[in-house]
Order: sequence, then C-alpha cells, then structure tokens
Amino acid sequence: MDAFRPLSKKQIEVLEAQTRYEHVWSSNAIEGNTLNKYETTSILQTGLTSQGTPIKDVLETLDLNDAYNYMMDLVSRKQPLSQRVIRDLNRFVTAKTAKDMTASGRYRAISVWPNGLQEHPFVDPFDIQPAMDDLITWSNNAQGQLHPVLYAADLHQKFVSIHPFEDGNGRTARLLMNMALTQAGYPIVNIQPDVQERTAYMTALETSRVSGDLTPFETIIANYSEAALEKRIKTLALNEKNIDDADQDFDR
Repeated sequence: MDAFRPLSKKQIEVLEAQTRYEHVWSSNAIEGNTLNKYETTSILQTGLTSQGTPIKDVLETLDLNDAYNYMMDLVSRKQPLSQRVIRDLNRFVTAKTAKDMTASGRYRAISVWPNGLQEHPFVDPFDIQPAMDDLITWSNNAQGQLHPVLYAADLHQKFVSIHPFEDGNGRTARLLMNMALTQAGYPIVNIQPDVQERTAYMTALETSRVSGDLTPFETIIANYSEAALEKRIKTLALNEKNIDDADQDFDR
C-alpha cells in the first residue's frame, strides 16, 4: 500500500464513512437487526427511516454508530485495552436498547449459553471477573507477540467465549477485533450477515470455544482481512491510474 500515492482527504472521509455504515449494518444484522444496508445508511446520513421500520432496529443502528466512533477515537488516542474500555464499548452498543438499562457495561450475574446449546454455557458468572482479568493480561503479552490479524481474531474469540455482558457481546467483540486491526494499520473487517457467511462465522466461534482450537476462526478472520487489504490496494491502484491519466491528458 505504501507504494501508491495516498488518497485525498475527501476520498478518505468518504471511504471511512462507507466502512462505518457497512460495519453498523453488518454487525447488527448478524444479531438479527432487520434493516438492510441502504436503510442503515439513510438513517446515519439523513436521520430518515422508511415507513414501518422497527424502532428497536433504528436505536440499535444509532447505538452501534456511536460505539464505532468511540472505538475509532480510542484508536486515534492509542488507548490500550482495559476492562474500562471494554465496559465503555458495551455501554455505547446497548445505550438505548438494553433490556435492563442499568446492565449496560456491567458483567452479568446470570448464566447464558448459545441458542440451543444449554449443555455448553458461557463462563459462569462467578468466574467472569477473573476471566476478564486473564484476558487483559493475555492481551498485554499477545499483542506484541502474535501477528496482528491473529491477535485480533483471538481477542474476539476469547472475549465471546467469556460472554461477560447480558447483551451486546457480539457487537462489542467485533469492535474490539477492529480496534486491534486498526491500531496495527489493517483495514476494518466486516463479517457479512448472509446465511452462508454468518453460519460459517458462528460455527467457527462455537467450535473454537468447545474444542480450544482457534484455527478455524482465525482462518475466517484472516480471509476477511486479506480481502480487505486487496480491496484497499485495488482502490489505491485505481486512484494512481486516474491521477496519471489526468496528468497525461493535461500535458497533451
């Protein structure tokens, strides 16, 4: 990427906004939000909704947009990962939609499990605090030792396996993963919510949690990251070509 001339400030702003809209749409859709990408973009750009749009879906869109902006602010300030950062991200994610508003950013006191998998519950409530302590300790060591994409994928997987909050764990996990990727200079990764991609993503998460083998999930995130890098390089290459073509026409 460094071999190409950088995009203009305006181009960067447009691409960053498009990436944010896609993240808000895709991450919410994975959790069951019914808005499509164009409806999500309209809400965030103009504040307008189509007739019959569920209020909850709109509020989730506004919440995750705020959480994304907060995540990017953390990156700009080079904020290290901490439990306070994680709690604050979850507070943003669930600010207007939590079933219990007092529960936002607070570790759960009840047992939870994936749908239909009561025999494989997430971390017991009494073990959440030490598990989160261990996560931060692991992060402090792993961030400088693992490849950035592997670190981001493992951070996501380990956090979801704990499932510390009553709501918003998946959206918080994807923000944490992208915070790690962006801090390392990698593009944002947006997991696609179509049936095939969502199933592969959720299956790899659960398989890695039960078996302890993170490879399937790491592979999915690595593939997404590689695709995002290739798309960024193609954009830079096209921009360079457009600049050269314009310069040649001007010289004639």
